[in-house]
Amino acid sequence: MLKASDLRAGHGDVTIFDSLSLTLSGTRRTGLVGPNGAGKTTLLRLLAGVDAPEHGSVTLGAGDRVGYLPQEPPGPDLTIDRLLGAALGEVWRLHGELERLEHRLDE
Repeated sequence: MLKASDLRAGHGDVTIFDSLSLTLSGTRRTGLVGPNGAGKTTLLRLLAGVDAPEHGSVTLGAGDRVGYLPQEPPGPDLTIDRLLGAALGEVWRLHGELERLEHRLDE
């Protein structure tokens, strides 16, 4: 479960959102849509713990984690594989191991 309570974020003197609360639970999939500049990336960075909200809090359920992939890679030498590994950690490592095992079965 991911719960955001009373979040506020802005850039300079401009408030992007204020008093934003949401709860995501179970195995539901959720989409986040809106025009450029609406605060989608800002919200995702707060939910992933990349940035801290000006006000409010984000909490995760026991054993839950959030991966965040930036819109632009942070450096020219960073491959997609390394970027996904950094964002997804153990899940990405297990994905690679599963692919290797499946490849062995096909041989």
